[in-house]
Amino acid sequence: MTVLGLTGGGFAEAQGLPALRRTTLKLPALPPAWDGVRILQVSDVHAGPYMSPERMRRIREMIDRIPADMIVFTGDQMDRRPSDAPAFIKGFSGIAAPLGVYGILGNHDYFIDPGRSVWALRAAGIRPLVNEARVFRRSGQGLALVGLEDLNASGGRRPDFELLRSYASSFRICLLHQPRAWHDALAAGAHLTLAGHTHGGQIALPSRHVNMARLQTRYIAGPYRRDDAFLYVSRGIGVGALPIRVGAPPEIDLITLRTAAIAARAAA
Repeated sequence: MTVLGLTGGGFAEAQGLPALRRTTLKLPALPPAWDGVRILQVSDVHAGPYMSPERMRRIREMIDRIPADMIVFTGDQMDRRPSDAPAFIKGFSGIAAPLGVYGILGNHDYFIDPGRSVWALRAAGIRPLVNEARVFRRSGQGLALVGLEDLNASGGRRPDFELLRSYASSFRICLLHQPRAWHDALAAGAHLTLAGHTHGGQIALPSRHVNMARLQTRYIAGPYRRDDAFLYVSRGIGVGALPIRVGAPPEIDLITLRTAAIAARAAA
């Protein structure tokens, strides 16, 4: 393939609607009351020159048809311009799910202003969880959704991993934009960590083992497991400064959580 063909195909891939990637995770620590809960992860929107309000609206319509219990945005909703915030609001305003819609900030959300980025989330109907948590209960069994600040936060702000320890009696889901800090979330007790940031490498050539994300982290895309804890990294839907994707198509992720013992009995 010529460079021109690779670039043209990569631009087309970057501008298409994201695929829906369905994943089931069998989690030993998940309480039975939460078996089967479905989380839709939307990451790295990068509202801006390469992610128009019209394209976001089409993605929002796609999301509306997906049977998720909860929706989470895992950072970089905006790209780098103040005008990205109202564009994001226009694209995603009114998004809803039975258990709510939640979002954290990514490093690009700091390029404009964290306050404006939080404002954009709220204006779109998305509850910001920036070093904050939301606890849900079913049959007395808790599920804690803990959203952390971005690793590149400035002005004295930083991710508060200790917040995870405050919910030791609940199954803990951590929203963390950059997956390279998974070990910190693990150490603080996260059972499941949802991250983005990598874009799956954005340019990934498996035959030549070329993946730009490997310069920052070993966690590129999809699920990873360590003992009984999991990390899931979304390739996200947007792009950064380079408006192409090769070998790392955009995606939104429907993650179904299963209690390992219940899933094993169902398969028997």
